[in-house]
Amino acid sequence: MWQSDLNLIGTKYRLPPLNAAAVDRRRLHALLAKAGGSRLTTIAAPAGFGKTTLLLQWARRLEAEAVPVAWLSLDEDDDEIGRFLCYLIAAIQAVQPKLGKGAVSLLRSSPGLPVAPVLASLVNDLARVEGRFTVMLDDVHWLTQPALLQALESLLTYAPPTVHFVLAGRGALPLAAARLKVRGQVTELHETDLRFDLDETQEFLNTRRALALSSADLVVLQHRTEGWAAGLQLASLSLERRIERSAFIDSFSGTDRDIADFLASDVFTRQPRALQEFMLRTAFLRRMNAELAAELTELTPAEARDRLKHIERAGLFLVPLDSEEKWFRYHHLFSDFLCHQMSRRQPEAIAGLHRKAAAWLEAAGETADAIHHLIAADAGEAAADKVEACAMDLIRQSHVLRLNDWLRRLPPELVKRRPRLLLSQVWLEFQFNRPTEAARALRLARRAIAQSLPGAADRRQWQSELRVLMCGTVSASDRSARARALARRWIPDLPEDQPFLIGALNNILAYCEYSLGNLEAARAACQTARASHVRAQSLFGIVYSDLILGLAEKAAGDLKEASRLFQRVRGIADEALGTGSYAAALVGVFQGELQYEWNNLEEAARSLDEYRDIVEESALMAHESVAHMLGARLEAAQGRIDAALASLDRGERRHGRRARHTRLGAGLLHERVRLLLSRDDRMGARLAIQNFGLDPDTGQFSRALAPVPSSDFERLALARLWIAEGRGSAAVASLEPLALRLAQQGRGRRLLQARLLMAIARLRSGAPDAAERVLLPAMAEARRQNLLRSFLDEGAPVAELVERLRRRCAGRAAADLVGSELEPVRHYLDRLAGAFASQRIGAARPRPDHPALHLSQRELEVVKLLCNGFSNHQLSRHLAISPDTVKWHLKNIFGKLGVDNRSQAIVTAERLGLISIREQ
Repeated sequence: MWQSDLNLIGTKYRLPPLNAAAVDRRRLHALLAKAGGSRLTTIAAPAGFGKTTLLLQWARRLEAEAVPVAWLSLDEDDDEIGRFLCYLIAAIQAVQPKLGKGAVSLLRSSPGLPVAPVLASLVNDLARVEGRFTVMLDDVHWLTQPALLQALESLLTYAPPTVHFVLAGRGALPLAAARLKVRGQVTELHETDLRFDLDETQEFLNTRRALALSSADLVVLQHRTEGWAAGLQLASLSLERRIERSAFIDSFSGTDRDIADFLASDVFTRQPRALQEFMLRTAFLRRMNAELAAELTELTPAEARDRLKHIERAGLFLVPLDSEEKWFRYHHLFSDFLCHQMSRRQPEAIAGLHRKAAAWLEAAGETADAIHHLIAADAGEAAADKVEACAMDLIRQSHVLRLNDWLRRLPPELVKRRPRLLLSQVWLEFQFNRPTEAARALRLARRAIAQSLPGAADRRQWQSELRVLMCGTVSASDRSARARALARRWIPDLPEDQPFLIGALNNILAYCEYSLGNLEAARAACQTARASHVRAQSLFGIVYSDLILGLAEKAAGDLKEASRLFQRVRGIADEALGTGSYAAALVGVFQGELQYEWNNLEEAARSLDEYRDIVEESALMAHESVAHMLGARLEAAQGRIDAALASLDRGERRHGRRARHTRLGAGLLHERVRLLLSRDDRMGARLAIQNFGLDPDTGQFSRALAPVPSSDFERLALARLWIAEGRGSAAVASLEPLALRLAQQGRGRRLLQARLLMAIARLRSGAPDAAERVLLPAMAEARRQNLLRSFLDEGAPVAELVERLRRRCAGRAAADLVGSELEPVRHYLDRLAGAFASQRIGAARPRPDHPALHLSQRELEVVKLLCNGFSNHQLSRHLAISPDTVKWHLKNIFGKLGVDNRSQAIVTAERLGLISIREQ
């Protein structure tokens, strides 16, 4: 099960048993019953006010009404977004096993943390739940990280109304939930609500605890404790063996903390010495069973089990964590008291107890908890040893979330001294697609290796790994030629007993060869990489090898073979990881691109919608670039050119933050120029080319570029501009050497693009026969690959060429150019002509292409306030939304308007008249 893979503690996400002696808080249940129609209930109060008990009572009532309840108890280690999401999904699956499977696949398989896709998948699953569903999160005060809180707020905002979230914690909860509050969808309970009233105090002390206190004593105790549940509980334990109860009640006063210390001390000192020792030696455990307690107390498991039962029966704040009552923890207040006592009485024993707990937990397979206790024992070196021992296994299977969690817990100064930990950090940064951070960690790793004086075996291993990581970091920075040179030099030196490193470096080489246009070399490197990853049993490595092989076939123009390979990758990923995994997303976006080429627009859009968030957050830049271009093409195919350009804008802004990605940015440039020229915006096309560093008149680059795929797209974009400006001969002169090189490299897909543009240039130059001779030889292969959108997206000139070719084939004048395939080509041209005709019919009722149609009503409202000079803070207050939500709206608005900042947005909005536009 994936829960065990991620080292989750089952008792955290299952409803704990309810103490039968707990007071039935009917007054509060009446308030909570009214919360059923709201989206969110919050219960905020300090420790010891009975929040957890109240939640458990409510959960039992809901279950009696056949309402499923997902439960999650949080602790300090859950303040990390990946760990929190894992536990949240586990809690939901504990009562709704069919939910969250796609989110689980993403978390298991993604090298990065695709928060938005995970949340989107989870929200979509929750929307399919029939009837009411409640999710309870206890102790949310442990959650403090901004990214985590933002994710939780997004979940609360977008979850379907049938799902009711309940959050309980100490003090003010760390969520604004302003949007829900404005809509009246939040029910809030505070400390004053949770205090016991006199009736509840009487029921607890006299009915449940059978103390037979007088009414006067009850009033005094109620007043002194101010209805604090923990204070009443501690007081009841102190009163049980006292004869002069009234005198005792009159004797104490003070704050909650004072009362707790006094009463806990009083309760604790009344216990037998052996029981005191047992509690002190187990106080620091976040959870324990009899076996673990026995390990720390030198008792047998049976004796430890008896002690735990005695403590529970005595009401000494021992909380069972499962229905079988195998696992327990102390109430937080009592645990704090016990730990304080232990630090006063036996400080020298604490570190040894932590080490014993760590050893037992490690033997039980609870590595994460073992690391926690080793760090608490100031045994960071031992904890680091545990992390180092399994780091590469986790990396090989791409289980990097767990490794990242462990590295986060280790002291930073310790990590910086350990080469293995630093190398693991480089793998994480590399897989998280953060080349700058990877390079920084790589420098630290080199320094640590130089200072550590390793043995010969370690030095050889580390040197090999450093080379693979350096090559990967260079490749991730889009310096393919440099990365290729490094990979070719270092592959022969890799040790044969390191198949994972061999596979990883060959995968990097394969990608570099592919990106440089050397398809046969890319195929060979892929095959070598795949064989090595099979030896290393590295699932992610196998998937990536097949993916690059599929990309090479796609570039060669063999789309059917590419589709077969992508489907093979999907099969491997789905079988091992489940549907919706990160590995599936890596190929899903390219499958969407193929579906677009075959004019299956709905299928292409479905693939893009399913995987866009994943690739934008976690995948390599190449995947993200394809996602933006596919989004633009789908928008343009529906006549929405402005929306298409906005999609490219988002991609270009992201690439702008990584200036070295010229090849990927060139692809976006080419698509932008095509779209601009489709509406005859030649000036816009010239400016786009000029801003990219290319002189639109001479075709000279303002920066040095080698004649490799890095410059293919710029040449195609420039040729489009020259054709539009009537410079067809110049366009052909520029395209001919490009076409020759593409043919020599076997890159059939881009070769077809070049030939199409050469044919259009000949046609517009008044040489239709020459245009037909350029294009017709490519039609047989185009038919075999079922190419459609490559022709349809070129519009009227290619439609005219198709008609000319149909006439030529009908008269058999084309036999000299297509040979025996004349008849199949003729049928294919008929299909193309039909597709062009259908496209014209569809375009008879074009959708108005006004940016306002792509703005939501709330976004239009934000635009109007922007134009009135509202700051972000004023927007937040006026619209009752969080500052982060304001930034999110502005980001979407800038993207849709194709601008970069507030000033440009205001100018564009005024020019387009958005201030007066109503929602259509």
